[in-house]
Amino acid sequence: MHVELAERAARPDFETLQKQLRSSGYCARPVRLKGHVETCGADGRWRSTWSTLTQPDGVLRKACGNRREAICPACAERYRQDAYHLIAAGLRGGKGVPDTVTEHPMIFATLTAPTFGAVHSRATGPDGQPRRCRPRRDAPVCPHGNSLSCTRLHREGDPCLGEPLCRECFDYDSALVWNNLLGELWRRTTIYLPRALARLVGLTQKQLRARVRVAYVKVAEYQQRGLVHLHLVIRLDRAMPKYRAGDVRPPGLRFTVELLEDALRNAAATVTVPVPQEIGGGYATWGAQLDVQHIGTGRALEPGHCAGYLAKYATKATEQAGGVLHRVTEHEVNQLPVREHVKHYLRHAFALDAQLDNRKLARNAHAFGYRGHCLTKSRRYSTTFKQLRADREAHVLEQILARSRDESQRAIATAAPEQRRGRFEFVGQGHRTDVEALLAEQGRAREREMRRIAREELCDQPPPRREPTCLTRPSSSRS
Repeated sequence: MHVELAERAARPDFETLQKQLRSSGYCARPVRLKGHVETCGADGRWRSTWSTLTQPDGVLRKACGNRREAICPACAERYRQDAYHLIAAGLRGGKGVPDTVTEHPMIFATLTAPTFGAVHSRATGPDGQPRRCRPRRDAPVCPHGNSLSCTRLHREGDPCLGEPLCRECFDYDSALVWNNLLGELWRRTTIYLPRALARLVGLTQKQLRARVRVAYVKVAEYQQRGLVHLHLVIRLDRAMPKYRAGDVRPPGLRFTVELLEDALRNAAATVTVPVPQEIGGGYATWGAQLDVQHIGTGRALEPGHCAGYLAKYATKATEQAGGVLHRVTEHEVNQLPVREHVKHYLRHAFALDAQLDNRKLARNAHAFGYRGHCLTKSRRYSTTFKQLRADREAHVLEQILARSRDESQRAIATAAPEQRRGRFEFVGQGHRTDVEALLAEQGRAREREMRRIAREELCDQPPPRREPTCLTRPSSSRS
């Protein structure tokens, strides 16, 4: 490895390679492209301005853009940062949201799944110390002969966490269908919430819509048992007319954070979704556990901490439950290097797919039936990922014009979007050699260290001093 690294560093294009790796964010699985960029001149003719023929190995390395930390830590970190700014903007302002948003009623809530069978867990007491898993004095036994009690103190990362005490008693079919119906369950919750608000303040739904609107952002997280639960930020805004729909203003004084919490609890307790008759019918509901905290300066939860907590889970997937990160076929289940609990989920998903139409359980078997996105928000909550990427692109172009001496780069940066186009073809994905992978890994480590140092220096800086505003006029003296 050292010899290969020395040989690569001795090549004349080594500096260009490092620039490519840095521009891709030190992606772990870069997409390799071959082609060129054309710009349109004043005469209306298109000319090739930049080509991969001048680049190391004749390719352009582009970030894969995968949000999952288990697949690409570099791209997941960028996604996490974007998610943080998106969420934080709706909590404390910025990115087009006024700073007065901190005056709005806001809550952080966690909606969980109901129980589908006893599983090993790591509960903690009021003192923060772990408790025994499931102690039972009578030591009950299930119909299949398995004990339904566990007196162990599970450590963090214990592989048995989330495992059913009896797989035969665990209702895998209902758990899969609940995950599959989660999107519809949340959609109906967003309908029930304004109704509960209207009922609590004594207004009709039409009168409520004329006074207040609900904004939210939600992040889905997999529990170790394989069920999905939602972390939410819900905010109340004043209802605005269509020509000022983009304005974000505080609602009336009677719409308090306590009222919002009561409305969410009422909506979560009453919302239901019919379960297909093919598996017994009934209704899907939220679990009994509903945690609600008030957000705001001086309240239970600080906005920045809340945004960081949600953004962290936006880069996670089924790896928290020991699952796989890619789609699988029914014939691959037995060969997968996963625990038996996960394999049961997969087998039941493929079996249920033949019974239920249009539920796409086989297609989403690797996600335990869940069909939704990891992060969604209402339209008026804050900015969008698209806008954040556009702002980043504009910033990069400004930096090129301010610092770069490469004429081809400057020509691309000065051209309007309609005056430049790229023609590329896919060559492959991933690093070509172990040396490139090592350089990218070292670059990621440096970036992490620089971010850590920047955070520490920012925390060491004293808050900016604000000069007190004089509210009285100085008296004028006449000579």
